[in-house]
Amino acid sequence: MALNVFISYSTYDIQNAKNLAGWVSQAGAQPFISQYSLMPGTPLSPTIINKIKNCDIFLLLWSENAKNSEWVSQEIGIAVGNNKTIIPLVLHQGIYLPGFIKDLKYIDVYKDPVAATNEIYSTIAIYVKQKEQQEENIKIIFGVAGAILLFVAIAGK
Repeated sequence: MALNVFISYSTYDIQNAKNLAGWVSQAGAQPFISQYSLMPGTPLSPTIINKIKNCDIFLLLWSENAKNSEWVSQEIGIAVGNNKTIIPLVLHQGIYLPGFIKDLKYIDVYKDPVAATNEIYSTIAIYVKQKEQQEENIKIIFGVAGAILLFVAIAGK
């Protein structure tokens, strides 16, 4: 199963979100951007809440636009409330992270966009690899449990 990445952004920053989704995909993860991931007529609020609750990583494009967005602040609250891994990407100098996420390590995109792109890609790739390893471990555990049950069933005959 792919690593699911929810991208939170202001609609004014849609081009940045679209670029980020491309980097996330290249790193082997499945990005979610409401602008492109939902069909017209889909109820936004319940779908967004569900996508945040079920994501592995919450990427936040933080800008002055995001700071002023009613949606972004609510998405952050849902991610914090559901103990999601939040990776903030700060797009502009002098903008500080809000409330409950102000102490998170963030990526300064504005300082060096190329270095930030590389950091985003490598960070997501690490999370993809970790999720793949967890899924492999689960398969091994179920395989061992199945072998034990089979042995017990055969031994009981």
